Amino acid sequence: MVATQPSASAGGGHDELLIGRMLRAVDRLASANIEAADIATLNALLDTSRHLRSWVSSIEVRVTRRTNELHRAGQAAAPVGLLADQGGQSAAEAKAAADRADVCNELPMFETALAQGNVDNGHLDAIARATRNLSEAAKAELLSKAEALLNAASTSTVEHFNHRLRNMARDIAAAHDRAAEADRLTRQRRNSKIRSWIDAETGMGKTMIELDPVRHAALHAAIEAHLGTVRQRDGHADLPLDQLRLDATLELIGTGGTLAERRIPEVSVIVDWRTLSEGVHGSTVCETRSGIPLPVQTVHRLCCEAEVLPVVLRDGSEILHVGRSHRTATRAQRRALAAVHRTCAHPHCSVSFEHCQIHHITPWENGGNTDLDNLVPLCSRHHHLVHEGMWCIHLRPDRSMQWIQPDGRVGLDAPCVDRVPQHHDLIGATPPGRSH
Repeated sequence: MVATQPSASAGGGHDELLIGRMLRAVDRLASANIEAADIATLNALLDTSRHLRSWVSSIEVRVTRRTNELHRAGQAAAPVGLLADQGGQSAAEAKAAADRADVCNELPMFETALAQGNVDNGHLDAIARATRNLSEAAKAELLSKAEALLNAASTSTVEHFNHRLRNMARDIAAAHDRAAEADRLTRQRRNSKIRSWIDAETGMGKTMIELDPVRHAALHAAIEAHLGTVRQRDGHADLPLDQLRLDATLELIGTGGTLAERRIPEVSVIVDWRTLSEGVHGSTVCETRSGIPLPVQTVHRLCCEAEVLPVVLRDGSEILHVGRSHRTATRAQRRALAAVHRTCAHPHCSVSFEHCQIHHITPWENGGNTDLDNLVPLCSRHHHLVHEGMWCIHLRPDRSMQWIQPDGRVGLDAPCVDRVPQHHDLIGATPPGRSH
């Protein structure tokens, strides 16, 4: 290994100490006996790899910044071209890298955190997306919360940080322009479209549909409702989910809507009581069941429409108990679970609620009740982890949970919900899934 003379850079945090850490990280990865490693060693290697990868990304930020300077002086092409040609990236990857450099220019502390491995590229991408369509005033307000943003990013998975930041940007935009927020759904409906074409290379027909959140939710509710019927047919048990969903969609189209008419799709809108009664606040929840945010003014109107089911969250919300009168969760219980779980209850899983099974913490056959305090949604992989993999789950009254390994050790201890309103600013809170 050839060592280079370290250069100091306050913006990127590239001092001698940091470079020494990275050189040692490379040595650890290069000398590791991965094939004989136990799980603790593998976890340590992954953590080392993540820190090293973030440091390399911070180098890319600095290269992009310097290329921009040369470009403005007429001595180089635009950074996106350099990242694509010399960096071996696709056009989309190069654009994302250039956007990260812009984020670091506006939030220098994020560049230092990236170099130190405290945040990842995904956190910077989330900021770039959240600020892209904000007005200058709204963007300035969001960026003024730099310290809170960094604290949230350094203690959150990318997925949780992205969701929290998106909600925060929505709330700031609403405060700056309530009229525009209220009119958002109208604009989205007006801009909805469908486009079809034949791919020149594959010969495959392609159809792209862009819909406003409400009609998008209704479309997928109809597809998911019919998906269960398609899945039960002979010979369909082993078909991939994408193929089953395509078959369900084509059947709905081919029958002229008659299948959909027999079972009207239910669209759930999740909103906390304080938002519904007082308006947007620091910890507002106002979105479709899959997590697509909606303007509060729109939800007030939608609550009067028959095809929309409002699910209102509030402190001390009513718990639905059905004891042992039902073996499986009722529709009302599934609605209640969906109101606090967008995804599988495992904090590191992003499988949507619609594709999860409702799991009894204490098994039904062992006397477990079909009550909300004994039910969580689990995807197929994590369901198998519990049943075939012999992991155990302990669910507390606040719906935080322990995942206990077969050897009795606690493998994970974290909240399993991602939509319960809090009494404090979301960006200031510490969500499940990441710690240092």
